Amino acid sequence: MNKIYILGNGAMASAIAKGLEDSYEIIVVARNPKKVTNINAKIISYDNFDLEGKNILLAFKPYALDEVANLLKGKARWLISVLANTTFEQLYCIKSQNYIKIMPNIAAEFKASTTGYLIENDLYKDEVISVLNTFGKSFLLQNEKEFNVAMVLSGCAPAFLSLVAEALSNAGLKNGLKNDLSYQLTRSTFESFSALLNHEHPAIIKEKICSPAGVTIKGVEALEKKALRGAFFEAFEASLGK
Repeated sequence: MNKIYILGNGAMASAIAKGLEDSYEIIVVARNPKKVTNINAKIISYDNFDLEGKNILLAFKPYALDEVANLLKGKARWLISVLANTTFEQLYCIKSQNYIKIMPNIAAEFKASTTGYLIENDLYKDEVISVLNTFGKSFLLQNEKEFNVAMVLSGCAPAFLSLVAEALSNAGLKNGLKNDLSYQLTRSTFESFSALLNHEHPAIIKEKICSPAGVTIKGVEALEKKALRGAFFEAFEASLGK
């Protein structure tokens, strides 16, 4: 089984580790191994850690890049980075034969991440793509601009949709459903929508559900009056601007 060394132990590192653990041997590199309790893997420290010939995944906070680089020696086979707002040039402070930038989401834990990626060269390309597809679906992007936009769509949008799910569940509660039942119905409805979205454009789904003077179009009208589309556009732009 191939080894992958994950540098970092936050929420994203944990999600990716869980998504990979069935197919790869995961070793987490942490500042204080005794404090890592959220990942079921071998934990080692940065002390005397040598990158030479290893497969590396960076999953710590971007501001720590230079500090971590100073703790490392050797040259990795490939280096996958989930560090937001970090260019290839900035990653060069850690030596590697190939560099890959990715932006997954925490559904990686359930092998359901949507992961956009940029890859610098073709070395170990098939191997890297296989790793990315282990914890979800990967999408090759062409440049940094595409990467930044895709980062919001795949990485931030699940938080936006969480607000939608919570609001719908709370609305069910407000109108008389028990809290647990309302949540279960909301979750199942998202599963239903996912199945529909795999086969139809969103506009077609809406048109199929809405009937003349029916209950659904009344709700759609209310959302349009609240400028729901515009709110999502503004949220997207706010995250992209960050």
